Amino acid sequence: MDDYSRFAFLYDTLVGPFLRPIHEAMLKIMTAQGSRTVLDLCCGTGMLAGMAADRGARVVGVDLSPAMLHEGRTKHPAVTFLDGDATSLIFSDNEFDAVLLSFALHEKSRQSGYEILAEAWRVMKPDGVLLIADYRKPPSGQSPWTGVGISLIERMAGREHYAHFKEYMENNGAESYLERIGLLPQPVRTFLHGWAGLYFCDEK
Repeated sequence: MDDYSRFAFLYDTLVGPFLRPIHEAMLKIMTAQGSRTVLDLCCGTGMLAGMAADRGARVVGVDLSPAMLHEGRTKHPAVTFLDGDATSLIFSDNEFDAVLLSFALHEKSRQSGYEILAEAWRVMKPDGVLLIADYRKPPSGQSPWTGVGISLIERMAGREHYAHFKEYMENNGAESYLERIGLLPQPVRTFLHGWAGLYFCDEK
């Protein structure tokens, strides 16, 4: 069952304005690193993948949702979109200059999240860059209404999605994932009043 089939056609309109500044920041780092081959994992409708392709990169987007991939193929023909599982990629080791992961960890089981990060690390070149954007726990009391809004949006995505989101936030968000696999847990930038962070590693 494709949980995104009900609203894939509305996804860019609903969340695009919030994600675009974060995606611009991700691509600024990617461009500074000179990345030419890019893998966007759990790419959804391909907003980020399309922006990377517009900057001249060769981009592959991978996702499990047929509805989201349909939107991506329609809107971003320069991107190669593949129906695939980010926990078990078909690519060779050290294949991509940059691997992007935008707001995907929070909707997966914790084990799946670790497997996705391991695969991202595997297919990234030794001198490549791994860029991750996702929710985080801000300091206590910081912009609580932003947190309420995020929670409502995540609840709309379905019961299983929301259950993973709750577990993710209760375990300190992105930073606990990154600590678990030995990456620096501090974001290089925060967004959404501290409720989202951008993280990257450029040393394999």
